[in-house]
Amino acid sequence: MVLKPITKELEQAFNINEKLGDSSKVIYRSVYRRFLNLSDHTKLLDMSEANIIKLVNDDSIPPKSQESLLDVAVLVRKANNASYEKILKYKTIQLKKSIEKRKFEKNEKLKDELPEKKQIERYIKTLENNKDYVSYIVNYLLLNYGVRNLDLNLIITSDRDVTTKAHKSQINYLYVTSTYVIYIRNNYKTYQTYGQKKLKIIKKSFLNACKQLLGDNYDTPLLKLKNGDPISEESIGRVIQEMTYNKIGEGMYFKINIADSKKANNIKRIRDLSNHRGSSLEVIFAEYDIDNKN
Repeated sequence: MVLKPITKELEQAFNINEKLGDSSKVIYRSVYRRFLNLSDHTKLLDMSEANIIKLVNDDSIPPKSQESLLDVAVLVRKANNASYEKILKYKTIQLKKSIEKRKFEKNEKLKDELPEKKQIERYIKTLENNKDYVSYIVNYLLLNYGVRNLDLNLIITSDRDVTTKAHKSQINYLYVTSTYVIYIRNNYKTYQTYGQKKLKIIKKSFLNACKQLLGDNYDTPLLKLKNGDPISEESIGRVIQEMTYNKIGEGMYFKINIADSKKANNIKRIRDLSNHRGSSLEVIFAEYDIDNKN
């Protein structure tokens, strides 16, 4: 997959940071576009650090979104030998406090509003009964394995070679056999840290859903446009959110998983989710535990 940077300053940032994966580049490009929209298309190198901070420090922009905008500002300015220290200091001190305050407030609210895991399970059963196979597969993987949106950008295939050669690929697969499915991930947020991940899924309803979508085809994308083409990575989050229970999205599913596991004192389940997702336990408890006050 070839990703075209939007401007020379972003292209330089990508060239300098050779280890950036395609999924990270997609995110940076999307955030960079948002910055250009905010700045009336004034580039990061054409603004002072103070003006960048002033622009981003807007109550109408959620703190986490502000953080993403400043992340791309630091990435670009550092790669282009422009000052970035004031932006970094603001992000790590003042903005961090705002993020923690906002997270605490949202988590307190979620304690009363977060759906129970059983509600999601009933929703998934309804999707299965209604033969909505795409939504069923998406929700099943989100709830049972705690994967991210990008992990669901995948190809359903009967090609056995993907089980042995897929480590050279940047594509995610559901390899379908007569009795089981192997979920292979080569393109996910923390791939550079955790490498390829494989899961064997033997649930009959999941296997049937994959077979129904594959039909007589050699392979087929799980998520696709009306004309059959795969959707873009930048659209995946929105598309998947529409498929989830009450449109709550992937992040909420993971919070439900953590809350349910803690309630059952099931530490093994949390460790399994950590492994499946490719996230450390420290990150999981900091970002997805609604009881975390830090």
